[in-house]
Amino acid sequence: MTGYHPDLQNLSLDSHQRAFMDLFIKIADSLNKNLSNTAMSISSVLSGFIKTTKNKTPCGIYLYGDVGRGKTMLMSKFYDQILVKKELVHFQHFMHDLHQNLHKFQLTNQDTDKIIQKLAKLIADRAKVLCIDEFEIKDIADAMLIMKLFSRLSSNGVFIFLTTNTKPDNLYKDGLQRNSFLPFVETIKKDFTVLDLKGDKDYRLTKALNVKNRIIFPINNETKQIIENFKNQLCEKEQLHPGSFKVFEREVVFAKTHENILFTNFEELFNRDLGYSDYVNLCQRFKIILVENVKQISENETDVIIRIVNFIDNVYFYKVILFASLETEPSLLYPAGKRLQEFQRTISRLYEMNH
Repeated sequence: MTGYHPDLQNLSLDSHQRAFMDLFIKIADSLNKNLSNTAMSISSVLSGFIKTTKNKTPCGIYLYGDVGRGKTMLMSKFYDQILVKKELVHFQHFMHDLHQNLHKFQLTNQDTDKIIQKLAKLIADRAKVLCIDEFEIKDIADAMLIMKLFSRLSSNGVFIFLTTNTKPDNLYKDGLQRNSFLPFVETIKKDFTVLDLKGDKDYRLTKALNVKNRIIFPINNETKQIIENFKNQLCEKEQLHPGSFKVFEREVVFAKTHENILFTNFEELFNRDLGYSDYVNLCQRFKIILVENVKQISENETDVIIRIVNFIDNVYFYKVILFASLETEPSLLYPAGKRLQEFQRTISRLYEMNH
């Protein structure tokens, strides 16, 4: 069926996003109509969009661009249009499942190439269109595994759609033994349609900035629902995955992230051993942070109040958009203690950031 998904008309897209949306809908139509002749159909669609491609028969899409440009949103809408067997997965989840299945097959002492053939067959049996969000390569073992697997998937007729922040030439940049990975970079450039989602507007930041009263209290059924509404506006639950950053070679992990968005809570953010440098890196890493269930602090919880002060100072300095639910109003969060005077600055900043 040709035409827009019912939800697409209501999306606020810039010119680049709209052009890509139109292209992906046409590609989806080609995939739905004739999967056996997909390459020829897609080449015809692309001829009106791109002047030249290295391969006349592309086996996938490689969409890259800055964080917040809408890559995941575009992939999701493309996925909604697909009527054949399909799968949409975050890259971390994809690799987790891949390693689990790889381990199972390795127990049978089979040849590595045969194992990869079987893994590709498993995926191809359940999906003719495979969408992988936030594709990245972190180590040479994964690099070589992906290189071999994607080749087998293409042989099995699987159309692969990747989103990433990185252009192909920068994949696994400065990684160990990267020369072994370079043939895969060339394969991406030759066999995939590589598209750059240009522009510097982060549509989620714009949306988040338009929300008034982002810091709410007290915690009750009404404010819990408001927080849920905030979450739903920022990101779909299926897009969340663990995220991390390094501070002095120590990895700091948060359970729920998506690109430059962090969903966290009082326990994860303030009740573990995080220092000032951790909060600096946190606020450099994420541009939108949502914190739930910030409780009132007793006067003997000095470590906790120091963490809160450090966190808010960096949120303020790095202009992070903060959503938060508090047990009580900011001025009553820390009513007494050694850091009370210092906390006055935090109160002032919370009120300022909320307008």
